[in-house]
Order: sequence, then structure tokens, then C-alpha cells
Amino acid sequence: MTTKDEEENLPPCTPEHKIIPAKNSELKITHKYTLGDVNSPTFCVRFDWNDKYIAAGKGDGSIHIYNVFTGKCSYTLNDNMAEPMPTTVVR
Repeated sequence: MTTKDEEENLPPCTPEHKIIPAKNSELKITHKYTLGDVNSPTFCVRFDWNDKYIAAGKGDGSIHIYNVFTGKCSYTLNDNMAEPMPTTVVR
């Protein structure tokens, strides 16, 4: 069992979090893949104009760009910054 302080320090995405559709919904949701890891929290995300890529601004200052069709990281920006600051907006 975790305390309230421990819960506040957990990363925002964990294997325990699930999206479950309502029982009467016609929409069916299935998990395809997890993009990235939960070692550094994600502060923002942004799809590209054609919905092929999604960029994720991370807490360590890096920006990971994933291909949504393959689930693989296509590009990484600002990796290994000398003084890491969170990326809070991706435009």
C-alpha cells in the first residue's frame, strides 16, 4: 500500500492505468503498444498534421517523436542536455 506522498511521486503512466470503454458503448478500445517509457514523465504531446507522428515532451528535456503506425521512436531531440529542464510545450 502506498502513502499519499508516494502516490504523488508516481509517474503519470503506469501499467496499472487502463482505459476501459463503457459497457453500452459501441466504441471498442484495444491496447496496441506503449510509446516510450515511464522513467521520465511526459508533460505534453502533439500529433503532426497527418497524424503519422506524435511528439512527446519529457521531464528530462528531451522530445521523442514516435511513428504511431509502428510504435517506434523515429527521432529524439535534446537528448542528454547539460542542464535538463522539462519540455512543457510542443508546437
